[in-house]
Amino acid sequence: MTPDLVPAMAPSSQTVDLSIVLVTWNALQVTSEALASIEKYAAGISYEVFVVDNGTTKDRTTDELPARFPWVHFIANPDNRGFSKANNQGIRRARGRYIVLLNNDTIQIENALGKAVEYMDQHPDVGALGITHLNNDAKRSYQPSFFEFPKPWLEVQSLLGVLPQQGANAAPDYTREQDVDWIVGSFLLMRRACYEEVGELDERFFIFDEDVDWCFRARRAGWTVRYWPGAQMVHVGSAARPFMKDKTFVHFRSHLSYIKKNESRSAAVAYYGAMAVRLSMATAKQAALALVGRAELEEVRERYNRERQFLLLRSGRSGG
Repeated sequence: MTPDLVPAMAPSSQTVDLSIVLVTWNALQVTSEALASIEKYAAGISYEVFVVDNGTTKDRTTDELPARFPWVHFIANPDNRGFSKANNQGIRRARGRYIVLLNNDTIQIENALGKAVEYMDQHPDVGALGITHLNNDAKRSYQPSFFEFPKPWLEVQSLLGVLPQQGANAAPDYTREQDVDWIVGSFLLMRRACYEEVGELDERFFIFDEDVDWCFRARRAGWTVRYWPGAQMVHVGSAARPFMKDKTFVHFRSHLSYIKKNESRSAAVAYYGAMAVRLSMATAKQAALALVGRAELEEVRERYNRERQFLLLRSGRSGG
């Protein structure tokens, strides 16, 4: 198999408008649908596509995907190197004036990619752009597309039951163009100049919070991070979840790393302690339910293992 196939979409010797990077893992059909939708809808721009496979073992992605889409640059890793590292592999080869990190479980339903490039050309102050995400349901309902930066001390109080659970506020207005703290990494479009100043994704984040961290660094460098509702796509979500040992643990562990890096050590210690209490309570509750026949032992084991790995500060890779 040829590890790097040159796409017909743009000659390899030329700069392109947009470099599209997707990471796949055990998701041949899902990734194929994403690529087919790009090919169908992307218009008015020159582009290249990089697909980085993270050691697929459950299907024939490494054989079939290059055959189905010979215009794609295909990079096959021998093992799962994590979402951040795999994205960086594609980014390093990118020639585009813009780079977009696109989840492999996204479906284009209009020319969102072309529209986004046109928007960025008209707004040189914007370093990173996010667009409207829609759920894959009959109503095409809105899906969270941007957030505020984490507030660890509020999160700690929420975990301990002092405050209501975070996220209970009114839903954001996804119909309004606005500058935001961070945009979700399922569609993270970077201006080349912004990327060169901010740098790659931090590979300490195996998966999760790498998008928050990158936007934080972009904002700190003085770039605008913007949400624009003028383009939209469908994000199916959780394509790799069936093959992850414990997505919840990986998320918690990455979030702890983010807090330690970008907030303070004291905030990280407080979050660690509050999460330890929360996880211990969840394990105890599940054990009590098992004793009265209302839960399976496997569910108790799952929560105990999550608690243990978090308390031991295991790497986020442990759940991947």
